[in-house]
Amino acid sequence: MNTAIINVPLPRVAASGTDPDRRAASVPMPGAPTAVARRTNLIARPQAHVFVQTRRKTDTAPQTRTDTLLHSNLAAFSSPSGGVGLSTLLALTALTLHQKHVQCALLDADLTGGGLGVLLGIEHEPGLSMQDLDAPLGHIEGEALNLELPHWERMPVLAHTPWRGDNPDSWQMQAATQAMCEANQLVLADVGRAQVWQSAPELALAQQVVAVELSVLGLARAKAHLAALRRVRESLAGSAASKPRSPIIVAMEPRGAPRRSAATTVATAEAIAYLGADILGPVRYTPALCSDILEGLGIREVPRRNRRVVGALAERLAERLTERSGEESGETARGSTHWEAT
Repeated sequence: MNTAIINVPLPRVAASGTDPDRRAASVPMPGAPTAVARRTNLIARPQAHVFVQTRRKTDTAPQTRTDTLLHSNLAAFSSPSGGVGLSTLLALTALTLHQKHVQCALLDADLTGGGLGVLLGIEHEPGLSMQDLDAPLGHIEGEALNLELPHWERMPVLAHTPWRGDNPDSWQMQAATQAMCEANQLVLADVGRAQVWQSAPELALAQQVVAVELSVLGLARAKAHLAALRRVRESLAGSAASKPRSPIIVAMEPRGAPRRSAATTVATAEAIAYLGADILGPVRYTPALCSDILEGLGIREVPRRNRRVVGALAERLAERLTERSGEESGETARGSTHWEAT
């Protein structure tokens, strides 16, 4: 594959992520056969960088870069059970961090589900989704991508819309993750039930937040989920520059449980003993918030009854971001704070 970067004056065009048939223009390479030009920065500016490539039938997908697998500002939210409120927890955490002046971006990496934009109520906002990305060279410009994404509460959101097209290839997912981490202070990724761990190792090596339903079945699934995470991380140990952080486990109250049998601090203590790890929570079921989401109104604020738990999770993520940044810059990291279940 022959590659080159040329500067081409481009007209200013309004961003649009609702047209799945968007196609890039062809740009002739001086002194070479006609090549296909794809703009990875996706923004029309008076002077834009256009990546030009000549493909041959023998070309293969870009190779995975093992030196970029561990992102210090990436947190992956997963759950062994569906429907526990994982995406809602991610959105509430992002909203809390944003209110604390931490610049966040949201990445929908739940390739079997998707729909984060619908949950947030921004599915009709103009901007790109995962199905619109094109990274033939395995690279996307982060700042330009931010400008082309729809925003929720001033935070860029790269949503996955599987009803509009195929899932992204592994190198496209890696390029999108890399771009968002380069352009944002903290990236929160929704990986659903974590099927993406194998195809996107950087999401397995990221700071993990695992939402666990406080039920017998939920705890049993959580134990298997955490064991699978350990195995994946061990298989990737040689690819990461440093050891990934231990997971943050958040207890979720079962949705629709009668009030008398709802999760309590005793149930949380039993979960701590069973999983052998500290747990934040529980995050309480909130009928008003659930009603807003079901009606397509999105998420407007953190429910009062869950502000303490969500605030503790946001603070821990911000602390670990600070610690990791200090380690990477050669500074002495602060000792981690011990968190008790609320």
